Amino acid sequence: MTTGKPQLSVWDQAARDADLTLRLPGGVPMFFRRVPAGRFLLGSRGYSPDEEPIHQVVIPRDFYLGTFVVTQAQYRAVAIRCPALKKNPAPSHFQGDRHPVEQVSWEDAVAFCGWFKTSKSLPPGIVEARLPAEVEWEYACRAGSRTEYYCGDGEAALSEVAWFSNNSENRTHAVDELPEKHPLGLHGLHGNVWEWCSDVYDQQAYRHRADGWEARLADAGSEEDSASRVLRGGSWFNSAGLCRSAFRSRFGPVGRSRNVGFRVCLVRGPADSQHSSGAEPVPGDAGRGTRPESDGPGGAREKNYEG
Repeated sequence: MTTGKPQLSVWDQAARDADLTLRLPGGVPMFFRRVPAGRFLLGSRGYSPDEEPIHQVVIPRDFYLGTFVVTQAQYRAVAIRCPALKKNPAPSHFQGDRHPVEQVSWEDAVAFCGWFKTSKSLPPGIVEARLPAEVEWEYACRAGSRTEYYCGDGEAALSEVAWFSNNSENRTHAVDELPEKHPLGLHGLHGNVWEWCSDVYDQQAYRHRADGWEARLADAGSEEDSASRVLRGGSWFNSAGLCRSAFRSRFGPVGRSRNVGFRVCLVRGPADSQHSSGAEPVPGDAGRGTRPESDGPGGAREKNYEG
């Protein structure tokens, strides 16, 4: 007879493992994992010119990234209180509280993130909520890997962690429908919905940088306000190749689609950050020391901040 404890659901496991949990209006939780500072090789070779050349990027400080993409329940909890969003707090085509919110523009996603600061809902030590820069997104997604997907190469590997054209049944799925396999405890980085990043898309961006470039938030509000913004991760609608860690896509900042959502990034203040650009973590160690049984960068729990 089995006497062990019942296995936690994916959602409950994510709640237990969270490095930080925000309580949105109405008590709706939003979980975050800490991504440690470090350096990694950005891009790929032999796929698309805008992914080349491969070059080393320094992530100077750790940050928090949403365990999941923003769900419809989370979006609604904020949108009904956010002047820029309250006219349409339930924009999604595919309905479900734990399904990703979609049909949100880049401007909608920025407004959602901006609400935390204007409403004074950021937890102590956090100075900003924003969309991740695309280098932050790929760094977190790869978690030290150099394969097509963080979990390996090929469609069989992708099928274990992602909803894409081969298995999605032409729809989104709840963010907690698949078990987590990511070294940092993040979910859904491949497939389900594309994720907005802060950056203006620049096809030649990688060619403008020296090796060892230090990541910084792109000037997303540049003089070209209509310029396309970066999308990452692929979606339920796309083939496996478009879900690769390195694949870069783009969309206009007011565009909306039933396969586009977003994830929130929380930025720590300089005095509260554990690392600086002087630190030199070994590439490939990005996911180590972040699980609950560890005392590593994600080991200290900072849970349940009530916004």
